[in-house]
Amino acid sequence: MPNPPDNVVLAVYITANISGGHVNPAVTLAAMLTGHISIVKGLAFIIFQISGACLGTLMIAGLVPGSYVGMGNHGTGCFTTAPGVSLGMLFGWKAVMTFVLVSVVYAVAIGDPSFGAMGPLAIGLSLLAMVFAGLNYTGTAINPAHALGPAIVFHCHWDKVWLYVIAECVGGLAAGLMAGPLYGAHAPCLVSLLPWLTNEEEQHFTADLESEAPSVTGLSRQQDADSPLQLYGGKGKTVVKQAEGQHESTSEV
Repeated sequence: MPNPPDNVVLAVYITANISGGHVNPAVTLAAMLTGHISIVKGLAFIIFQISGACLGTLMIAGLVPGSYVGMGNHGTGCFTTAPGVSLGMLFGWKAVMTFVLVSVVYAVAIGDPSFGAMGPLAIGLSLLAMVFAGLNYTGTAINPAHALGPAIVFHCHWDKVWLYVIAECVGGLAAGLMAGPLYGAHAPCLVSLLPWLTNEEEQHFTADLESEAPSVTGLSRQQDADSPLQLYGGKGKTVVKQAEGQHESTSEV
């Protein structure tokens, strides 16, 4: 069953000011790895993400004719591979597709500067590209919760669903590791493993969180309450040039 990109875009916009747009455990795991959200909050997000997927699947079981809990491999929304696709191929597809998706999330939402309110659209476009690439081979579940929800409710394809989840988590974590030297990693355990990340970058991020440090131009940053979007725990800033003068003001998103 395809994962419509517009659904993801809407979900991120809806939850942006509540959870930071966390609707995918692979993204949440990566953000936990790089220290953009705490482990406790990340684990809570993942529990709610999987619970939401199960609730949505229960709604399908009640609304779609012929669907019922525990119906097996023919349940609506169940994921499996096309004939001839081995477990190794499945792992490769899921890991690469999730890596691309989570990399885009870091590039447009968590990185500095971010794309602001346009970030979810870019994420949706990346998901659309992955749908076109992998639909005929794996069903394009690029979200562990999306794969687990139908499997839990309908009891379908447990011989392969576990690999969907593992591969997608591996792809997300790999994207987080790559994002460290590109966009900054702020988890002490990760910084110690990545010697090319300077202490100055870590101190800058910590100071950002603990105080309202003025920008380099002397202009104060806007309060979090004034920020239109804060996605995935990122501290990215959308840069706005003033009409006169050379000063720049920044607003956190």
